[in-house]
Amino acid sequence: MMTRIRYLATTPFSFRREQATTKFAATYPCPTPYAAKVALVVGAIRAGLSPEEFVKKLRKVKVQIHPWGEGVINTHMVKHYEVPRSDGSGRDLPPGYLSSTVVFREFLYFDGGVDLFVPTEELEWLQPALPGVNCFGKQGSFFSLYSVEEAEPPEGGISFTGSDFKSNATWQKISNFQGVTNKPREEVAFKVNMQISGGGQNYAHITFGS
Repeated sequence: MMTRIRYLATTPFSFRREQATTKFAATYPCPTPYAAKVALVVGAIRAGLSPEEFVKKLRKVKVQIHPWGEGVINTHMVKHYEVPRSDGSGRDLPPGYLSSTVVFREFLYFDGGVDLFVPTEELEWLQPALPGVNCFGKQGSFFSLYSVEEAEPPEGGISFTGSDFKSNATWQKISNFQGVTNKPREEVAFKVNMQISGGGQNYAHITFGS
């Protein structure tokens, strides 16, 4: 038996593949399992729970992610501010300096949001963390908790490759506070039941299965 944790999108969604090395990388239609689990850990911290103990439980849970409703994927060239490159070219800049650049970014304008499906027997200890989830990924846009109820995930769909926690993931390895760059990720496949309902040169109208 599965429980559906439904989040409503409150801003346009953008989430690129973690290993993307180009600013022209396309967006996923939903966060990866890794991004969803990190968001849950953040929610646990906001609820006053121990991130160390929470990660030990969460790393063993299969979290299935699926968008709900529909949306329009649109392309943009946007002005983006970021920290200077680490190649030494910004070493003479003042502390805290952000350089501007123009980047390509796809956004999904949701009329709906994202569902997380978890085994119902895991819900009790996950429950306190759920309201504290409001973003998937560092640039993954914002969401709010909408509902929690028993439901099964949609079947079939288009396959995507993303990442999930490794079975030995720990809070110390996930957290950026210690400067860790080698994250405990493993590649996983997940499916999104979706169809293109319309579109044009710069956009696509997507309807998600339920």
